[in-house]
Amino acid sequence: MSDIYFYSRKNNSYGWLSNFWRAIQEVDGVYYNTNEHYYQSMKAKNREDQQWIADAPTPYEAMKAGRSLRTKDMKMAWDTNKVTIMLKGLRAKFTQNKGLKQLLIDTGEAKLHEDSPTDMFWGVKGKDMLGKLLMQVREEIRNNFQ
Repeated sequence: MSDIYFYSRKNNSYGWLSNFWRAIQEVDGVYYNTNEHYYQSMKAKNREDQQWIADAPTPYEAMKAGRSLRTKDMKMAWDTNKVTIMLKGLRAKFTQNKGLKQLLIDTGEAKLHEDSPTDMFWGVKGKDMLGKLLMQVREEIRNNFQ
């Protein structure tokens, strides 16, 4: 079994696994340019802040906006819900974009890892949660084909 490492949407042939990869996805009636836009906007407690983050011109700016929210402006229990929210976004990204769905399936049984140099939760140097969720989505997609 091989390992696939990705980080930036521009750094290698697996950049499409990044949350910064531009792929329109619809979640709960709202369209997002990237999964990063979706994930970061879900941090906000009120709809105006959510929409402002969702409309950010780039995924980097969406990330900065989401990270800049003060605790009082964030949804309660964000840390206990962030994995569920990320999973929902990844499911949307890969089931609604046929080409990305096929690319994910084509990774076969490879272990997927976000090669972030600093992220100790989503990245491989920590809990490797993004890679684990991507592999879960890959398996769910496969099971729906059978």
